Amino acid sequence: MMNNDLLLLSKNDIPFTQAQVNIHQPTIKEISFISEESFHIGCQFLNFSINNLPYEDKINLTNKTDFEVFMSIMNSKEKAKYKVDALLVLTLLFPNHQIKIEKDKILLQNGDFSSSINFLNYNDFKDIIIQMFCLNDTDSKEGGYNPADAYAQKIAEKLKKRQEKLSKQKGIDTNKISIFTRYISILAVGEHKDINELMEYTVYQLKDEFKRFQKKQDFDFYIQAKMAGAQDLEEVDNWMDNIHP
Repeated sequence: MMNNDLLLLSKNDIPFTQAQVNIHQPTIKEISFISEESFHIGCQFLNFSINNLPYEDKINLTNKTDFEVFMSIMNSKEKAKYKVDALLVLTLLFPNHQIKIEKDKILLQNGDFSSSINFLNYNDFKDIIIQMFCLNDTDSKEGGYNPADAYAQKIAEKLKKRQEKLSKQKGIDTNKISIFTRYISILAVGEHKDINELMEYTVYQLKDEFKRFQKKQDFDFYIQAKMAGAQDLEEVDNWMDNIHP
């Protein structure tokens, strides 16, 4: 399991040693080419986990793995947006490779060199993007392959409904996802920074700075309120504390 905050914060590519390739950390500007909506949907699907499915579907998949179901959906005849979005995200992660979905792997071709995301390294791949993009789903299992178009379509519908439900609960307009846009706009004003400079940040850098900015805002407000004589205030953490547990 990768655990290198400095590497993530450095903006350098991340070694995906199990596939003998590097994973590029795309900037917000690069992500804008595919749209923020496509990026979030694609990331969620690349980070597929059976554990996120409803109970009745988990029962039917007790002998399946995340990778098996993931590849079943990717190879299904269903023309779904999240499959297209997953491919778009992959083009950002592997800009120097041609990407091809095969029966039991995602082929990464760069001239005469070829590698793949497969049942042996899918969990390692997910672990990298979970940390790189600060995703919150860390469930993963080993993978294999067993195609099933009809069942893959059923799972796809479940995933779509789950995404719509989560978006509704969080008050997110499913037609417009603008988390990064909001972060950049806030930091540009709050820290007096050029928006173009912030657009060159990676997702990890942007979320790191935004979280630190929020903590400093809360800390400064707390100190000012205390100095003004406010009582019974809930203590806040020092804004310089570690934010990467």
